[in-house]
Amino acid sequence: MKKRWLILIPALLVLAACSTEAEQEITTMTTTSVTIEMAETDAVTTESTTSTTPTATATTTTNTTTTSTKKPTVQPGSASYAYDYPGIAPVLARVPADPYLICVNRNYHLPENYAPALKVCVESYPEKIQMEATAATQYKKMYDAAKADGAELIPYSGYRSNARQKTNFERLIQTNVDRGYSYTQAVNIAAQSILPPGCSEHAAGLAMDITSPGVWDTRVSFDTTKEFAWLTANAHEYGFIMRYPKDKIEITQITYEPWHWRYVGAGPATAMKASGQCLEEYLGLA
Repeated sequence: MKKRWLILIPALLVLAACSTEAEQEITTMTTTSVTIEMAETDAVTTESTTSTTPTATATTTTNTTTTSTKKPTVQPGSASYAYDYPGIAPVLARVPADPYLICVNRNYHLPENYAPALKVCVESYPEKIQMEATAATQYKKMYDAAKADGAELIPYSGYRSNARQKTNFERLIQTNVDRGYSYTQAVNIAAQSILPPGCSEHAAGLAMDITSPGVWDTRVSFDTTKEFAWLTANAHEYGFIMRYPKDKIEITQITYEPWHWRYVGAGPATAMKASGQCLEEYLGLA
């Protein structure tokens, strides 16, 4: 009997040591320095929704896909924003008399059931990228005018549902977490280039990410193309502004995106071009 106890005691000590080592390994964290991804891009998709006016309400989009370790369950406008996305606590955006001047960003979210009437911008492209109907009509006029001048404004990403935006946002959060950032840090780094669901102009149907022939993504070098030069000179005539200029990052809180153009209407776009203001400044929100 004594011999059996002598054999068991060393075995138990080994098991205890292994258990402690496993616990230590689980709690070990490593961090790495990274370069922040700056493009609010996604794969080209065609999405449909119930058509209404820009200020009307329709069906609510529900989201179940989640990739981040915190597993957000955010619904646009809900009190859970502050908990699920630390540092992100937008309030309801006011829909102005001119609905094309609605401002959504990390501080303001769309009404929860906001659903724009959608229209394909350029029918000749198989992806059938959509925008809000008036914005889409103006985009096609702008596209035709640019093409007559030798520039092809390829529509890359227009309307995106809140579900799609949620997937994009949480994917980047997870990427940042995997790189060693805390969840809070990962959220706030992600929000510099991809806005949370409910806070994106793409969900309003008023934004288009534009690219040039042979380049099927968005990139900072878009500002070296003839398409960008044409937009800079002429987009205001069709009601579009470059939404996230390089010199307005502190105001927009979004990294420089020369490919992201927002429809606001010809009058406001012309005024903003003349004054050099971004949308927040023009609306007195800066």
